[in-house]
Amino acid sequence: MKARIVTLTCALLLAAGLLPAAEKLGGITYLEGEVTVLRDGEERDGVQIGSDVQNFDVVKTGSDGLAEIAVATPKAPKMTIKVSAGTQFSFEVSRLGAKQQTTVGLISGTVSLKVAKLAGSQSVNVRSDAAAMGVRGTQFTVTSPPTGDILVTCDEGEVICTDDEGRELAAIPGTVVEKRPGELFRTVPVAVSSLETFRKNWNAERIDALRANALRAIRSFAALYATLSREFNANYAELMKKQAILSKWQEEDRRGKLGSAMEIMREKKDIVRHLFALRRTLFQFERVYFRLVELKVYHDQGYGRGTIAAGETTTQFFQKLESEKKDVMKKMAVIRYVTKLYALRNDGRVPTGLSDEEQESDEAFFDD
Repeated sequence: MKARIVTLTCALLLAAGLLPAAEKLGGITYLEGEVTVLRDGEERDGVQIGSDVQNFDVVKTGSDGLAEIAVATPKAPKMTIKVSAGTQFSFEVSRLGAKQQTTVGLISGTVSLKVAKLAGSQSVNVRSDAAAMGVRGTQFTVTSPPTGDILVTCDEGEVICTDDEGRELAAIPGTVVEKRPGELFRTVPVAVSSLETFRKNWNAERIDALRANALRAIRSFAALYATLSREFNANYAELMKKQAILSKWQEEDRRGKLGSAMEIMREKKDIVRHLFALRRTLFQFERVYFRLVELKVYHDQGYGRGTIAAGETTTQFFQKLESEKKDVMKKMAVIRYVTKLYALRNDGRVPTGLSDEEQESDEAFFDD
């Protein structure tokens, strides 16, 4: 059995200003094939049943990988997440106003969730680049193949699906919700007893369509990658100008202590706008990047070969993508690590969960 897990370097902030043991969200209860847990950009062999999963982790399964994760923490409702082969997603538990929000950021693949009844202060959602699925104590599955489609099937309860323009549809037993790139959500009647077969056939159909139109997909995602890569690298360079703060936070993390309250507030003000911009770009950039990684598999099999733009061939493009892999992965890991360090200093809130009113209040304090 192949497996990999990441070592822990970050921990949970206490009121006393210490950073003790890391924040554990749950653990792996089933494992098969290749499963990787990314944490603070580091990997090492050793993942097994019983290994923990922590806040801001990224979980990835290989083509032969399967996993089941039990989430059990006071900050999030109890849930079980079944991870299919060829899947990648992130965990994030953060404060959003008065609520404690648990987000499964689906990058690609299929996850099935069984979520216990939510308390009034809790919310759970699954997010892709095209939609957000809000949970109301239920059992459901979300599939996002490299085509960018979304399929939501519900065995129990209800899932509210919201697209990037705010339109909503409900997935309930007997009705699935799907969204294809450039199209609106739509519902399709499917008996609960037929859901598994429907999901398999739907996914196979979308992969067949991808193979048939691989060159068009590569051209589209390559253009997005070029645009987002420039934005991502520019925003990253701005964050790196705050190296003095980032180095200080990293050293404090190593020592298990924090700076004074005034230091933390000033440092957060210097970091927040850059981190906000980076996380917003990362959300799209990461999904485009990994879709291209998946498309490379089909390209290597002979699908979608041709030219992209300005005479560049698909082979040249994927060679360049491979050469950038180490740098891209490192930067993604740094952003997640900085986000974790920021959350430890911000009562569990991350920049995308910081309301305009709270941000303006902080800035007014600093100005005074």
